[in-house]
Amino acid sequence: MSDPDPGPMVKALQSHYKAYATGASDGTMAGNNGLEERRKEMARAKASSSGRSSSSSSTDQKVICTELVRQGLFDRGDYVSGARYVEAHLTERHVRGYHAWALPVVRRMRRSRRATAFWRRLAQARADHIAFLGGDASRRNRFGALLCAVGHPACYLIGGLVGEQDWRSLYDEGSNVTAR
Repeated sequence: MSDPDPGPMVKALQSHYKAYATGASDGTMAGNNGLEERRKEMARAKASSSGRSSSSSSTDQKVICTELVRQGLFDRGDYVSGARYVEAHLTERHVRGYHAWALPVVRRMRRSRRATAFWRRLAQARADHIAFLGGDASRRNRFGALLCAVGHPACYLIGGLVGEQDWRSLYDEGSNVTAR
């Protein structure tokens, strides 16, 4: 038996992510701009002595998932594949925009079990979608696809409006104490 037709919206998202994953443009102006920005970042990374830009590494990009792993609520395998996805597909501008709203979220998660449970659900849906994009058909998650389709452009827009965020402040002395 074959799967039912996923519909034009799902096909468009799959086409977009396929183009995004391969580094090709999806034909849209945003796709072309994102492709150009990724190429510039790759050139900067090659030019740097460490082979990686100084402002982003896999450990400083995923603050919500990092907090969930720290609390023992998120799988390390999903964390690693998510970090690889971010490095391969998102720009520094995306990460900057993500940090603008995610740093206060992590502080809230440390104070509230409800907030932690809410963001865990969202993070798991996104992780399932990323696993699906990586080839694990059993982890298809349409909610995760929607989160990526809306969240990535939103983070990109926010990243254009804000400066670099100090994610290290989450890990200063005393900030890991969870008061519930």
